[in-house]
Order: sequence, then C-alpha cells, then structure tokens
Amino acid sequence: MSLPRRVVVAAVVLATLSAAACGKPPEPKTVPAATSSWTAPPGLRGELTLYSANPQDLTDDLVAAFTKASGVKVTVFSAETGKITAKLDKEGASPAADVVYLASWTPAAQYDLDGRTLPYTPRGADRVHDGWIGKNHGFLGRDGSALTMVVNTKLSPRLPNDWADLAAPEFRGKVIMPDPRESGTARDLLAAMVSAWGKDDTWAVFDALFANGMVVRGGNGPALDDVGSGNGCAVILGGVDYAAYDAAAKGVPLRVISPASGTIVTPRPVFILNTTKNPAAAKALVDYMFTPEAQQISAAHKMIPARTDIPVAPGTRTYAEVKQLPFSWDQIKGNGAAILAEFIQRYLH
Repeated sequence: MSLPRRVVVAAVVLATLSAAACGKPPEPKTVPAATSSWTAPPGLRGELTLYSANPQDLTDDLVAAFTKASGVKVTVFSAETGKITAKLDKEGASPAADVVYLASWTPAAQYDLDGRTLPYTPRGADRVHDGWIGKNHGFLGRDGSALTMVVNTKLSPRLPNDWADLAAPEFRGKVIMPDPRESGTARDLLAAMVSAWGKDDTWAVFDALFANGMVVRGGNGPALDDVGSGNGCAVILGGVDYAAYDAAAKGVPLRVISPASGTIVTPRPVFILNTTKNPAAAKALVDYMFTPEAQQISAAHKMIPARTDIPVAPGTRTYAEVKQLPFSWDQIKGNGAAILAEFIQRYLH
C-alpha cells in the first residue's frame, strides 16, 4: 500500500462522529440444517450452554443439527464478541458457558493464555487453514470472514481500491466503521494494520479518515444496515464479507471490495472452557463443528470454512483469493489490547 507518511490533518471533534442512528441489520437468511452423517459418541447426556458471537441463523443451524444427531440440548447466548467477553469476565471462575464461539482471535488467545480453556483436538483439525489452531490446541478457528470495504453502489461516488482512498474528499461523511470495542473483527483488523504498517502509517490513515468524517458505531450489523438502507453512509471500512454477500443476494446494491494493500481473514475461534460440567458433550459439539456437514453450514452462510476441503458458497471469495496483510496471529495476540486502547484514546475518547 502506498501510504502517506505523517499525514497532517485537522483535529477531530467528537461531535463529527454523530450521524443518523443505525437501525436493525438485514433479516438473516434461513439455511436448512444439513442432515448429518456424524455419529455421536455413546453415553452423551445432559445439556450445554454455548456463547456465540456469530450470526444467529448460523449458530441456530449448527445447534439444531448437533442436537438432532446427539440428543444433547444446547442453550445459546448470542451477542457481539465484546459483550460475550464482558459476560465471561463478570462470571469469573464460574461461567455458565461450556463452549464459546467468538468472532475474534485475540480474546480466545487470551483465555487460553490465562489457562481457562480445555485443550482439545477435534477430528478434521488436520485439514484447517495454517495458523488457525491455537497453541496447545486450546482453541481453533472453525470458520472465518474477510474484512473488506462494503460499498453501496448507488450512494458511493466511485468504487474505492484501497483503505486510504476512503479519505478522499468525495467520501467525506460517507464512511462508517464498526466499533472495535464491540466488534472483535474490527479490533483484529486494527492490530493487523499496525503489525503490517507500523503505528505511524496506520494512525496517519485513520487521522485522515476521521478528519474526513468517518463515523464509528455499533457492531457489524448496524454498520451494514446504515450502508445498505440508502439513508446513511456509503461505505463500511472493515465490513465482514459474509453479511454483505447475503444482503447483496437479497437485492441490496452492495459490492464487496478487497483492499489492494491487503486485509485479514479473521478466524472465528471455538473453545471449551475448562470449567465445563459436561466435557464429553462439549467435546462432541466441537467435534461436530469440524465435520464436513457443519463446515458446509458455515459455507451456506457465506463464511469461509476452516477446512480446506470444503468449498465456499458460489459468488464468494475463497481464502486464497483474499490478499492478506503481512502479520501473524501471535502479533495480534500480543498487541491487540494495547492497539485498541490507543485507538480509543486517539479517536473515541
């Protein structure tokens, strides 16, 4: 990316970040649960609680198929990654969850580092993308999404080619970014940019974006609704690809653009908490999540499957087709919290 160094911009006033309130995200697509050929291990009993930061319809389809195959009832708490981690932190040593399925790599890595995960290697883990298995197998990415520029083609003055293009005058007041305090994917993108470009060039780009009226609000759903409604912004910076593909398939005039300089495909990790009172069923649920059937459910919802032998949905990009920034997930784990704190201090305080 040809990034400007030390871009000089005007000071950003917090009031410039207030824009029209976002509404509800588009209605989710219902995908029939796959008929599973997976056989549950004998003797499973009891119930499980799953905390999921992933699309409600995707989670519902996975849980329904697992319960049908295993007989184990799963209670789901759904929320953004930030709300789930806050709930887990509040619950402390006695969390209600048995299994956690997040939208961000960083908190999963931290829980593993803190010794809160139950290491487990499900069948099929040998087929997942390189780098999608945490140290000691304490957590694994089970599907993923590319972070992109999601453009409303009826509102945008032109199609941008790269992140820095959104600081051009014609995009003034037309860009929205999911709030990294709520969106784990947005938080991971920030950390990856800093790892790849360094702080000076990363903050230079964001200085220019904020000076150009970029707004930050809510999670990915509200950002998509704002851009897709035709009454708000024209471009999402760091929008998840699967939601935009789904909305476009319903006729919303959206285009998914992968930035020329690179982005990230963020693995959505799953892990078992070592406090689970039903480890056999928890392991069975994670096993099921990596079966071809469960991976196909993710693909049907336009996610990138973790398993390399499962094709993506028609019209979506494969893992290999997304140009990624040069970074490592170990770097993200190491600097994610500090980068988020600095971003908040610079732009959202």
